[in-house]
Amino acid sequence: MKKMLVVYYSWSNGNTKRIAEQLTNGTGADITRIETTEPYSGSHEDVVEQGKREVEAGFMPQINPISVNLADYDVIAIGTPTWWYTMAPAVLTFLTTNDFTGKTVIPFMTNGGWPGHVIKDMEENCKGAAFAHEMQIQFDSKGKDHLETSEEVITEWIGQINTDINK
Repeated sequence: MKKMLVVYYSWSNGNTKRIAEQLTNGTGADITRIETTEPYSGSHEDVVEQGKREVEAGFMPQINPISVNLADYDVIAIGTPTWWYTMAPAVLTFLTTNDFTGKTVIPFMTNGGWPGHVIKDMEENCKGAAFAHEMQIQFDSKGKDHLETSEEVITEWIGQINTDINK
């Protein structure tokens, strides 16, 4: 049996957190959250504009150390919301400041109908990892928390991961 960790970043509606918790509950994995040292503040529109500027500049905010040691895990699921067609800047920081050599990474992302190139970008910035079970989960296009991807698809994805980690 492989030891699994779910790492995620979630900011506004908690959609990525919701999926991360569902994955954790379905697999028995440990879970930890990526948090920026300086939290985003202001209105939703302010943060959206800041996020756009950060993505365009390739900015990587400082993040707090996570509460676990990645070396203790065989499989690491990493979740991010889509920010301007790619991963949230905090996830970019996490991926580029950790060593995933010999790990299996399960990249997953939430989006409002514009998945962009998140998974590809995650894989390009996660050096040394093998990848499995990539997943795009869509919520409504208004930036709310209504799930568009069916629960059955998510349950099946979690089941496949569970089967793989328990081999």
